[in-house]
Amino acid sequence: MKKHLLLSVSALGLGLVACEKADEKVKNYVVPAPITATFNQDYDLNYQQVARLPTTATPELTVELADLQYTYCPADGCSSNPSLRCVVGTDVSPNLTVTDATGQVQQVRLPANSPAAGSPAWRDTTSIRANGQRYVLYYVKWKMLRCDPAKYDFSVVLRVSKPTTK
Repeated sequence: MKKHLLLSVSALGLGLVACEKADEKVKNYVVPAPITATFNQDYDLNYQQVARLPTTATPELTVELADLQYTYCPADGCSSNPSLRCVVGTDVSPNLTVTDATGQVQQVRLPANSPAAGSPAWRDTTSIRANGQRYVLYYVKWKMLRCDPAKYDFSVVLRVSKPTTK
């Protein structure tokens, strides 16, 4: 019993140290500059970065990668243990803040139902009502920039489709 308790306490302590180190990394993070994105085209957003669509001067929509949750399982190139097997693989769930031209703000979390089966072309989609019309927001994929990642080591690829008027 003492061994199990000691192992549990040790594991908890290591988990707290790992979380503390990850939090320290995020404190030193510099938010990337805002980007200008085009409707109906893929664009990458890094942690806390903002995309303005379709222009920076007068954006119709502003999309911010406000936060993200992730799970991490070291890939072959990231692990020194070739027999390592994870119960849950690496996955990223972005939390987006979408603001329209009138200043109306919406919070969006994707994928809504993880893991998203979706289509090979995207992981998840959602409809956004803004500026008196509906837009479709595609969560295309995520990218991991390095092994042993913190939040800022991920980027997500998004696309916003603007409704066509006839």
